[in-house]
Parts: sequence; C-alpha cells; structure tokens
Amino acid sequence: MPQTDTPFEQFFAQKIKERGISLKKLSEATGIAPMHIESLLRGGYENMPSSPYFHGYLMRLGEVLDFDGDEWWMRLKKEGAVRNSGALDTLPHNRFLKQAPPKYLWAVGVVLVILVYLGFQAPHILGKPTLTVTLPDQNPYTTSSSTFTLEGTVQNADSLYLNDNQEITIAPDGSWQQTVLLGNGLNPFKISAKKFLGGETDITEQIIYNPVPGTGAAGASASSTGASSSTSPATPSTTANTSGTPHL
Repeated sequence: MPQTDTPFEQFFAQKIKERGISLKKLSEATGIAPMHIESLLRGGYENMPSSPYFHGYLMRLGEVLDFDGDEWWMRLKKEGAVRNSGALDTLPHNRFLKQAPPKYLWAVGVVLVILVYLGFQAPHILGKPTLTVTLPDQNPYTTSSSTFTLEGTVQNADSLYLNDNQEITIAPDGSWQQTVLLGNGLNPFKISAKKFLGGETDITEQIIYNPVPGTGAAGASASSTGASSSTSPATPSTTANTSGTPHL
C-alpha cells in the first residue's frame, strides 16, 4: 500500500534509487519516454498524457520497480492529478496497433492466390505436350541400313512411347533417342508424348528399308562356271585315211 503522506514523486524517486537504475534504462525497460519519467519525478502531472496512457505508465513502472501501480493510480485520481481524456476514458482505436483484418479476408486472399497460380500453370498442367522429331529429317525416309536411331525433343510431357508399348527415356533437357530394327520395305513408327492430366501428341514416322543388293554364293559359282567354259581350248578333230594313200 502506498503511504498516504508520501507524494508519488518522492516515492517514485526512492524506488529508482533502490533499484539503482538510470532514467535511460528505465525508459528502455518500460517504453515510457524519458520526458514523461522526468515529469513524474518532479510532480508535473499536467504534462502527462491522458488517463489511459498515464494508467498504463504506472502499471509498467510498478512491474519494473516492484510497486502496485493500480493503487497509486487510484490515489492520484482522488488527488486530481490525472487528466481525464473524456467520458469513455479509453484509448483511441488504431492509434498504436493495426487492427487485424477479418478472418474471411485471409481465406479469400488464399483462394485468389491459388486461382492466379492455377491460371498461370493451367497450360503446363493441362496442356498438350510439344513433340518434335529431328531424325529422320524426311518423312518417309529411305535407308539401306537395317537399324536406325530416331531422335527428337519433347516438352511438357510425363512419358514418351514408341508404338504405344515401348517407353522412351526423356533426358533432363527434353531430348530423346531410340534405336529401332528395320524390316524390308516400309516401317511405320508412332511416337506418342503423353501427359497425366493433359492431352497426347502423336507423330508417325515412315522409314523404308531398301538394302543394297549383294553378290551371293550362287552368283559367284555361276560366274566361275561361265568363265571356265568360255576359256576351254577346242579339241582338234581327226579324219581316218581309208585309202592308204597319204595325203599330199
């Protein structure tokens, strides 16, 4: 309980002395401006702010200096040292603290952010893949080799397939290649780029395998036989002498 015969300014100065704290440190600890602390020390209550602030100052000072701020508040009010701020005697709204927006505004904001994100990402999430074939560079393409390596690039695809059943590995940069075995004549190859939530892009390449004719074993034998017949020397024919007279 504050002593009734001790003025607050004297009591306040004694508490500061007991605590051994400077006015600067006290100001930092309570958040009260040094000029207001000095006004309290000299009893200059007319220089103090309105009652809600004054009351708050006493409560904070009481916490730091270990005295009952409420009791001193009631006593100073009775002594007329407190300047009333009005009928309601309350702190003005939004003077120091920003009023938190209603909760539903946060929900609306989150929904708007999600919608904007989906708007930008929709083509990537739901769109069709972009597929290109760089080899072969013609369609149809004719080759004399029994194997061929298909090459190309793909973007915005989750998977890539050859003829719907053989998966093709996609490199990190989007490039791909696949070696295929060719049969004689026309060989169609369907490349399909697929997306889980999007569409599908297909390209069909036609490769014609036309092997170069080679000389087989039968041809070599026939050639050898023909050469032998044409180069065999002719056998001379003789005629028997039946008259016994030599030919002159």
